[in-house]
Amino acid sequence: MNQLASLAMAVLASSPSLLAAQQSTSELVQVPIGDFVLETFEVFTPEKSTSSALRLNLDRADKRGALPPPTAGYEFTSQVLVETTDLSFLNDLALSIQPSASVAPLGFMDGFALIQTDNVGNACNLAIALAEFYGPRHAYVNVDTPKGTRALPNDPGFGNQWHLHNTARPDADINAEPAWNNGFTGLGMTVGILEWGTQNNHPDLAANFDSTASQNAGSSSHGTSCAGVAAADDNNGAGGVGLAYDAHWSELLAGSSSQTSSAFKYRNDINDVKSNSWGPSDNGNFHTFTTTELNALKDSTTTGRGGLGEIFTWAAGNGGTSDRVEYDPYAASKYTIAVGAIGDQDNRASYNEQGSSMFVVAQSSGNYQGIYTTDSGSSYTNSFGGTSSASPLGAGAVALILQANPSLTWRDVQHVLAHSARKCDPGHSMWVTNGAGHELNYNFGFGAIDIDAATQLAQTWTNVSPAQEWNSGTISMNQSIPDNNTTGVSKTVTVPQNMTVEHVELVMDVSHTNIGDLRITITSPGGLESAVAKTGGSTQNNLNNYLFTSVRSWDEDSQGNWVVTVSDRDSGTTGTWNDFELRVFGNDGTHLGGGGGYILSTSGLVAGTQSTMAVTGANPTTPTFVGFSIVGLGSTFVPSLGVTLGIANAMPVTLVPVISDATGTASWTLPVPWNAAGHNAWLQSLQYGNVSNVLPVTIQ
Repeated sequence: MNQLASLAMAVLASSPSLLAAQQSTSELVQVPIGDFVLETFEVFTPEKSTSSALRLNLDRADKRGALPPPTAGYEFTSQVLVETTDLSFLNDLALSIQPSASVAPLGFMDGFALIQTDNVGNACNLAIALAEFYGPRHAYVNVDTPKGTRALPNDPGFGNQWHLHNTARPDADINAEPAWNNGFTGLGMTVGILEWGTQNNHPDLAANFDSTASQNAGSSSHGTSCAGVAAADDNNGAGGVGLAYDAHWSELLAGSSSQTSSAFKYRNDINDVKSNSWGPSDNGNFHTFTTTELNALKDSTTTGRGGLGEIFTWAAGNGGTSDRVEYDPYAASKYTIAVGAIGDQDNRASYNEQGSSMFVVAQSSGNYQGIYTTDSGSSYTNSFGGTSSASPLGAGAVALILQANPSLTWRDVQHVLAHSARKCDPGHSMWVTNGAGHELNYNFGFGAIDIDAATQLAQTWTNVSPAQEWNSGTISMNQSIPDNNTTGVSKTVTVPQNMTVEHVELVMDVSHTNIGDLRITITSPGGLESAVAKTGGSTQNNLNNYLFTSVRSWDEDSQGNWVVTVSDRDSGTTGTWNDFELRVFGNDGTHLGGGGGYILSTSGLVAGTQSTMAVTGANPTTPTFVGFSIVGLGSTFVPSLGVTLGIANAMPVTLVPVISDATGTASWTLPVPWNAAGHNAWLQSLQYGNVSNVLPVTIQ
């Protein structure tokens, strides 16, 4: 018996009632039923025209290696469905495999054919053979899969949870319903609530509480509300639900530096994401945290989740425009995800802070309504809010994202959120577009979490390459900063390394008796400015190697001139810029395609001319397309080819593919409009199951 059969029989043996139900003629098959991969089934009566079957969930082990029980309710037929417009070729191919097969067009659906075979076993064998040619997404057994009616949670307080299901403003919630309907509810994930305690026996929280993943943390109403936002139980006749209502949750204790560091690292083999709704005072001052805490965060992203990295969401802060995310070292860290707040009208919450470290926003109080969730004493509140509520909502979103794709690293989760976020309050004046096409706003980061878009993207996301870093080292300045002068002092740093940017860090050493006078910016080679400190608020002295972080250059090219500027914009005190250090973190861009040598290139696109593009390293003798975007990097799923492009709102360059030659080479000569000069475009080639690199170009 082969390894697959041995494992499958072991699964069946663990479910005696299922094993007893098998017929003597049952067969174990790996067969396409319409997904991108073959799936494993125990088919009970393959010799008949229909057969019930069990799905053996060998590909769905949890983080402890335990397999879920087989899934019943599948009904196989003796028919095969094929997506094709060439019935003649399909007929010849099918009859060469099974002479008794009968091919006919699917009458109600153009571009599909239905093949009738003698029995279920023959249908499975034919589908397997045809999937080798057409792909398992396009040639598969006609199967009735298990179905059940779906409905929104029936908990009595669910109608109050506008952040999950906003009936008055359907565009102003986290878009939970379609994600839930697709089966993403946080099942198998654990969300840690890192606080000063929770009421873990609350009737809406007790069922999902995981004591094994928890520390002894006492009880607090704040923590209890956070736990409810993330993972309150569903359909239990009590209160409302959490976004990740099928996830487990744990309680972890914040306290001294050593206690907090211990909580960061506690049971990261079970905890997947940890929500933090706390931080230093939102008073406009520049805060620091200890090296113990910093290294605990770093270690957790290195060793947590079996090396994939623990995910930390963090309340971005409630200091409004008098404070900034960069002044909170926890929320600003590249190891965490700063989550700000928007309200039920899709507008910025009045207390929401600004900053180049702001990553995303989620629904909370701040417009007209608060958040309905659990409260201490087994009760509920409809007035929870602040970024305290946004962080656990973000953590619940991460639980759904990880359920959709458990192999994502901590950096990949950030990429998925950045690429799938929704542009909230689109009329806001601070929206800008970076050099990679990402829309950003100091108030909202990449925008509002859209959990349906995020889970859809997560399923097809290609993990980023190992992190790369370029470090300028300490650059000595020893230069006076002109008082009350908007121009200030600038220094250009040339980065020779070509990588796709993620985080940018700036370490500043400035002697000044009132650092609240200072505005500090980083400008990328593409010209995008990231303000990491602004005038106002703090009356502190000196920046002693203070670490600032920006995400505003996400996915831009690192190579080129970066400019750091510091200016003193208020009179009365002066200072000296002593030195600084610039660090750029990123990846090699292969997650956007082309990692296997499939490369799209051009000698240049020139307006008003016939320009040439070419690919090398593609699959040989295969239909090959090119898509383009005028928006930038993002995500476009192409169902017919089973791939996700790394560009937003992609359109085909031509509708007719070029067939690559025997070496995997193809080329296109296309007219470029005369009025396109100066415009940017992003190009990517694609085949069935295969994509090239993303090629950014400026039309000459």
